Amino acid sequence: MRKLFQTVGLLSLILLVFASCENNKQSNKTEQQFTVTMNIKDLKQDTKVVMQKREQGKWIKKDSVILKDGKGVFKGHVNGASLYYFTIKKFNVYMPVWVENSPITVDATLRSLRNPVIKGSKAQDEFNAYVDSTKRFMEKEKLLGVKYSQARMRKDQKAMKDLRDQFNQIEKDRTDYMLEYVKRHNKSVVMPYIILSNSYGLALNQLEEATNALDTTLAKNQDVIFLKKRVATLKRVAVGQPYVNFTLNDVNGKPLSLSSVVKTHKYTLVDFWASWCMPCRAENPNVVKAYNEFKNKGFTVFGVSFDKDHSKWVAAIKKDGLVWPQVSDLKFWSSAAGKLYGVQSIPHNVLIGPKGTIIAENLRGPALTAKLKALLK
Repeated sequence: MRKLFQTVGLLSLILLVFASCENNKQSNKTEQQFTVTMNIKDLKQDTKVVMQKREQGKWIKKDSVILKDGKGVFKGHVNGASLYYFTIKKFNVYMPVWVENSPITVDATLRSLRNPVIKGSKAQDEFNAYVDSTKRFMEKEKLLGVKYSQARMRKDQKAMKDLRDQFNQIEKDRTDYMLEYVKRHNKSVVMPYIILSNSYGLALNQLEEATNALDTTLAKNQDVIFLKKRVATLKRVAVGQPYVNFTLNDVNGKPLSLSSVVKTHKYTLVDFWASWCMPCRAENPNVVKAYNEFKNKGFTVFGVSFDKDHSKWVAAIKKDGLVWPQVSDLKFWSSAAGKLYGVQSIPHNVLIGPKGTIIAENLRGPALTAKLKALLK
């Protein structure tokens, strides 16, 4: 009897294995596919189009086709709707398309390559709806830009200031609108992308609020995963937190740690910049001024460059008169120190106090000098 049960059990196991294999075969047969049918009128010559996406700052190629008489079809499978760029290098065009497992069409002419008509993608429709709803902000900013240029030609400083204030208010209104829009459409797969695209202008509390508002069905979305990691990083280096130490090479290739500078000064400004960054170079005279005024009172600067070219980095240091310690791993936006501090735009800085605590960030222009005057009376 025991052998009978063992035999039955073995047969059952074998059947389960075959059933499992059969189910996998069946699922492969029925796996949802996407098709992206491209039709570019007036394009007579054979033209290569590459389907690719951006991941962690790199281009990831998925497929490519040769358009014949402007026509071609991409086929495949994607794990959820995602933004792909259909790149035509011959015309230096990147057509963004939200691809999901459905039949999608992309229609354009040679003159409208940057504004194709895309149909068949629900995610694309949701993205277009958001963009259309924000056009009023863009129109207001465009009008202000024209007025600002006119005021600058007249050298009307008061008008220029008023226009800058109006622009800042529109940006605030746009941000508030975006945050509310995300909450109302928190199940849409395009919302994480929209948050990420606007994250450079968000305060930490706004970024965290928007990220937390996303529905749990989006938990495995790559943009959501990135956003959560970014929130965690920014919270770790927020004002009131202890600074995070790192070591990079100085201009002579010798390792230099942030801690070695912090422990010998009352206040240390960690200044993220690059020789190729014009706003950084414009800000450097303000940092030099603050350094010269307070260097004998316990203040110093620790420069972190996002450069790639060592010679250009060193030349900028010399030209701008940056006499304080400078480090870089010459990895551009992949700077290890930049990632530690969640830096997405430069110039960026954090001010470290006597107890090793971050006490301020993004002190620019006269704000840096004013802060140091208050601290070093």
